[in-house]
Parts: sequence; structure tokens; C-alpha cells
Amino acid sequence: MAPDATLDYLGPPRSCDAVLGALTTPVRGWFREQFGTPTPAQRLAWPILGVGKHLLLSAPTGTGKTLAAFVPILDVLLRQPCAGGTRCLYVAPLKALVNDARKNLRRAIRGMAVWSVRSANRAASRSEAITLRIGVRTGDTAARVRRALSLAPPDILLTTPESLAVLLSQQAFCDSLHAVHWIVIDEIHALAGNKRGADLSLGLERIVAAAADEPQRIGLSATCAPLGETARFLAGTDRPCTVAAINDATPLDLRIEPVPDDGGFFQRLVEQVAPELEANRSTLIFTNTRGLAERLAWTLRRHFPQWDDAIACHHSSLAFGRRRRVERLFKQGHLRAVISSTSLELGIDIGSVDGVVLVHPPGGVVRLLQRVGRSGHGPGRRRRGLVLTASPAELLEAAVTGAGSRDGQAEPLQIPEHPLDVLCQHLAGMACQRSWLKDEALAVVRRAYPYGRLPLSEFNACLDYLSGRRSNSESWLPARLRWDGDEFRIVDSRTGKLLRRNLGTIVADEPRLVRIRDGFPVGELDDAYADRLQPGDRFLLDGRCLELRQNDGPDLFVDEVPGRPAVPRWGKDGPPLAPALAERLYLFRIRAAEALREGPSRLADLLRHEYGLTGNALDQLADYVERQESVSEIPDARALLIEAVQSAHGVDYYVHTPLNRAGNDALARVAMRRLRHDRGVGGTSVVADLGFALLFRRAVTLGADDWRNLFASDDFENDLNAAVDDSITLRERFRRVAQTGLMVLRNPLGGRRRVGGPDWAERRLFDQVRAAEPDFVLLRQALREVREVCCAGNSAERFLQDIPCRDVKVRVLATVSPFVDSWTQLAAGPAEHALNAMEALRRLQPALGVAG
Repeated sequence: MAPDATLDYLGPPRSCDAVLGALTTPVRGWFREQFGTPTPAQRLAWPILGVGKHLLLSAPTGTGKTLAAFVPILDVLLRQPCAGGTRCLYVAPLKALVNDARKNLRRAIRGMAVWSVRSANRAASRSEAITLRIGVRTGDTAARVRRALSLAPPDILLTTPESLAVLLSQQAFCDSLHAVHWIVIDEIHALAGNKRGADLSLGLERIVAAAADEPQRIGLSATCAPLGETARFLAGTDRPCTVAAINDATPLDLRIEPVPDDGGFFQRLVEQVAPELEANRSTLIFTNTRGLAERLAWTLRRHFPQWDDAIACHHSSLAFGRRRRVERLFKQGHLRAVISSTSLELGIDIGSVDGVVLVHPPGGVVRLLQRVGRSGHGPGRRRRGLVLTASPAELLEAAVTGAGSRDGQAEPLQIPEHPLDVLCQHLAGMACQRSWLKDEALAVVRRAYPYGRLPLSEFNACLDYLSGRRSNSESWLPARLRWDGDEFRIVDSRTGKLLRRNLGTIVADEPRLVRIRDGFPVGELDDAYADRLQPGDRFLLDGRCLELRQNDGPDLFVDEVPGRPAVPRWGKDGPPLAPALAERLYLFRIRAAEALREGPSRLADLLRHEYGLTGNALDQLADYVERQESVSEIPDARALLIEAVQSAHGVDYYVHTPLNRAGNDALARVAMRRLRHDRGVGGTSVVADLGFALLFRRAVTLGADDWRNLFASDDFENDLNAAVDDSITLRERFRRVAQTGLMVLRNPLGGRRRVGGPDWAERRLFDQVRAAEPDFVLLRQALREVREVCCAGNSAERFLQDIPCRDVKVRVLATVSPFVDSWTQLAAGPAEHALNAMEALRRLQPALGVAG
């Protein structure tokens, strides 16, 4: 990563009188009338913003972070209302957050303007009130509104990273940036750790290049860690940034309860959710998948017919209008319960929530804090959460995640290092704006923190690709850029228009819109699922049973009907287990084994006092640990445990590790490649969290020395590259990179179409590009992502480097151990609790993640 910025961590917040006294009379009067006294977060932030320093504000949900950022800004804008351009830019990861910000800012400005009139001793009237123009630019903004924003830039512009990238490719917008003085980035942790953050960081540097003076950057988050890395991302390379952090002192009331496994998992789940709905005025229920959210909403409506209109579903595949209506009704107190997947994790304004229920653990401490933090939304209010688990392995995960939440062990942010496909997008966008010298463009790019150490060779490779040439200057692709001496710009206006239609880093298969027959949109289905539907088929969407009437065009037309619907499947559904959480789960097992050696009562004390378990949860987890020790042993840090089980077809080996599924994917691929290469042995690998399986169709004997050779760290990177060289994973990743890098266009001019079919990039283009240019920049980026993200090669290699210091234990068992048996539930989905035999594991290999 780039060199460290200078970080300044603030001490205790200043007094209320001191910070309010620095505001003008209208703003101070409005604030006192509406809120009374500033929160600690606001008392920390306002003095720093008043002197123009970059600021990262980390504070719990409900502590007034948005007002902490905007009150000083509005104070200046109301005193100096005219500047001839956009003066404040607000960027959020969700369109719903943008809309909430617009609503809250308009309300605040109206109140401040009235106080301005009062302070001037004039009669308050709307015509006399000072006003500021607020504009919104997202993918939902109508064309006429976009044109109006271009002709008359608002004082405050609210947008998303994707829309900002489009705006920055338009010279008219860039001309309006000369007056930008503040940039506010909300929920910065949701952006910094992925390509959307890399996209945003480049966009910020382009704004700086267009502005008259460097804008002040303000980042807001409730769960970012580490603070220093997030602050450096916010400020950019070698810029100072002040960090203001408020610890969460509000109580966390977290209960963990297993769902009884005596048959009928879903019925038992509803029975445990029902008391929460009856006891609370409002309950927010989180699931890890959209399909489960739909099914649970539909089932709860049937279970509580008196609340049919008071139970709603909310996820990203529902129509925008439906989601906004649910948010509004929930805030107004008209809904008893809302069931969501991930779409309500961030700070969308849904008002006060009495309690939060999580169906299955969320996969990490940050996500747990975000979800439970939606309850008790306000300073000092108790956050109440209930986590329901479907298996002992889930119970273990929930206990460790809950303990980490209470101890503040948020997973560290991992900022992607110079993703080249995103860089190609921005170079093309910069070229749409004006002509650039190569060195000038490189300087702008390297000021973005993820690109602070971008090699010159990679920068040149991106320019070569966009110019349609190989590294030897031979032409081979259609050019996006043209050169005039040492300067480059877009090749023509048509190409510029084409590129603007395809900017963005969110890559997903094109969905199919579902409409009630009067034309009103309900939501979207994945194209692969929608293609299989026939008229008369029934499926769930918006928590309702819908029957397909027409499927002969781009949209599906449906009617709402009674009956038993099927649950749609959306691709890439469900959060992965965080790597840091996988390590803590492994550490818990070691601690549990040590406690068990002192006796069952010592283990019970550990679970009760350090992990907060009682009743059935304590008994079930203690039994899980004891059964593992009885059947096999509990893996520990001193040995590598491998369990061998004879099957009807051969022998299966199960390797226990402290890695999540991505890390185990890398180990499994390398192990299978080495077996094929060195011994001519073929088999199948199946990966899960905390371990993986090697399954053979014949008797294969592998002793401790064989495993040491398989897990030697020498040449690991080369073997991993070779293992994924022609894999489905690499081909699919290349499709995504090619779309982000503007090689494959999602939205061509003249309408949407798929050249060569939906899998053309994996099936044909991948082979063509690799044959023509094996070292092509987007191929290298795809391979890097497979190695670092899909397979977590770095963590896998670090694990292998410790193998020489460990014993290798190969235990031959008559049946799979309890820990291995839980892999079927963890990998296949906890709702399918009946899948608890290894033959089911074999049948589910494609869903679990077959390496190769």
C-alpha cells in the first residue's frame, strides 16, 4: 500500500457551549430547538471541520454522525449561499442512503432558514428564507433531472460511486467542481474494502484535480477497523488526516439460541421468532440470503394472518419503489416486522427498532454489530439482538462472533491494491473529460491510496490495452483512446457515450424484471432462474405468492395468487466467513479442548462466562465439543489433524485448518495438483470453512510424510497459478474483470444484447485473448483476484509455512467426526439441516465449491 499519511487521533470532546458557540445564531438556534445538546461525536467533529482538516469520524450507530459532518458545512453555506457551482459532494454506498440524506438535509435547511429570518427580526416566511439547492444523482434519477443538474449545479450534490464515475466523464460536470470545498463519504467501511472503494478513490483525486482548492474530506463509519488504514484510504497518499473515534458504551443485549433439531427446521424457526414479534412493537429480522428472507416473510404472514399487511420483505432484488415504501412504513410505525437479507444493514433511516433477530450467524463481527446496531437507534439506548442457529457449528460461530462483538474485535479492513480493471475505467473516463499527458495522469492516479504504489509498467499496460495495442505497439484490439503526440483522449464521442453506459464496478448477470399485470414493478429475478419458469409456475417475491402469466419478453408478468410457491435462487447469495473469524473459531476449539481436559464443568464455565451461553445453547455446544474429542480429537495449533474414513468407493481424507473457505480452496487445489503430478492420483476436493476434503474413488494411502510433501510451501504460488490456470473460477473471474475493464460491454448502444450468449466471455473470449496475448493486463488482474480473493493464496501459504513446526496426525475413523459432519451444514446452507451425511456431501460438491 501507499506510504502512511500523518494521522492525528483526537482526545476527549469539547464542551457543548464551546462547540455551539462557534456556530452562527440561526444554526445554533435550530440545533438547540431540535436536539438540545450535541452528542460526543458532534463535539469532537465540529472543531476539526471548522479548521479545514480531513476527518475520519468513527462512532456507533445513532450518535449523530451525519449531523456531525453537515452542521458546520451548512453553517458556512447559509452564510455564503452563492458560489456558482457545487460546493459539497456527498457519496454513499446505497441509493437509499442518498435519498435519506436529501430528505434530512432539506428538513434541516428549512429549519435553519426560518431561524435565520427570526434572528434578523423579520417575520418568518418561506419567500424570505435562505435556501440551498440539493441535487441527487443516482441510477434512478430521471433524464430531465440529470439535464437540470448539468445546467444548474446544486450547492450540495448527493450521489453513489457509480454515478460519480459517470459524472466525472462529463466535462460540464467537471467544470462545476471548481467550487467544491467538502466531500462527505458515508459508511466508508462498506466501500474501502472492495473495488467500489478503489473506484471512489480515483474519482476523489480527479475531483481534486478539477477543484480550485483541495476539498476537505470527511469519512463516516460505525464499524471501520483499523482506523489508521481507513483514514489513509480517505485522505489519499501522503495527506494528513485526523481520526475522531467514539467508543460504543451502550449495552449490547445479545442472546444466542439454537433452533431445536427435532424435525421441521422452518416450523421451529417460526415458533422461535413468533415471541419476538408479539413482544416488540417493531422487529427487524435479518437472514443471510434473499431466498430465506422471502420464505420467512411469506411463512410469518400465514402464521400471523392478522398482521398480513404489517409484515414486509426488504432486499436488493425488490423494486426500488417497494423498498422505499417498506422503509417509510416501518419508520412510521405501521409495520410489525421487516425481514431483510443485507439491504438494511447500513444506516438507512427506518426509525426506532425494538429488537433485531438474526437467522443464522452473519459471518463476521462487523456485520453482527451493523445488524444489531439497528435496534436502540440513539445515544445510550440498549441494542437488543437474538441470533438463532441451526446446528452446533453455527452455534459455535455465533458464540465466537458475539464475544468478538462485545470485545470490539472487528475484522480488519483489507483494501485492494491497485485493481487494474478499475484503473482502465478511470483512464477512459479521464479521456472523455479532456486530453491528458501520461505523466500528469499517472500523478493523479498515484495520489489515490489504493494506487499509491502502482508500478509504471502496469499503468503503461492499461494505456496500451485502451489504445488497442500490444506492449510492442502492434494493434490487436479496437482502440478506446487516441494519441496526439504525448497526450491521450477518447477516440471519438460515440465511444465516450458507449463507455459512460458501462462504467461501474458492480458486476452481476442481467436480471429479469417482474411486473404485476397492470405493469407495476415488483422486483427482479436472476435470468437463469427466470428462463426456467413456465406460465402457471408460482414463486415468491415481495413475500407474496406470484403466478407467472407471461414470459415471452424481457419482463415477466404475474398475478398474486394463493398457494404454495417455490423460493427463487439468486446467484452469489450469502456472506462469506471472515478470515479473522475463522482463526478465532479455531482458537476457540483449542481453548475448549484445554478446558475439557480439566473436566466438563470447566468447559461449561468457559462457555458461560466468556461466551455468554446458557441453557440449551451451552449444553448443545458442550456436547458438540465433547463428541469431537470422543470420536477423534479437537484440532490444535501444535498439530495438523487429518481424518481418514473408508467409503464404499475408496477413501476420504478430511483436513482441519484455521482458514475460511477461500484459504482452503487454495490448499485443496494445490494438494490435488501435486497428487496428480507426482503420483498420478486423481480425485475430487471439496472445500468448507475450517477445512477441506479430498475424496478418492479407490484406496489411496497417505501417511504423515506424504502430507508434509503435499503441504510444502516451496513453489506454492507457482503450483496455485498452475492449478487455476484453466479453471472455471479463472474464466468466470475474467468475465467480471473484462466487464469492469470495459472489454465486454454490459450496455451496448442500441439496446442490451449478449454477443455470443451470456457466458461468451468465459467460453470464447478467454481462450481467444489468452492465445493472442498471454500476458494481457486484464488476464493478469483476473489471475491475481483468483489467487488473492477467491483462493486466499496468501493466507494459505502462511499456513503452510507453519507445517514444519507441527506434528502431522492421520487418524483413521470408522465415520466422519462431528466437526467434519458440520461442513455439510455450513457449506450447503444451514436451512438444509437434513444434509448431515457424507453421501449428501458428495452430491452437493458443486454447491460446496469443488476445487479445480
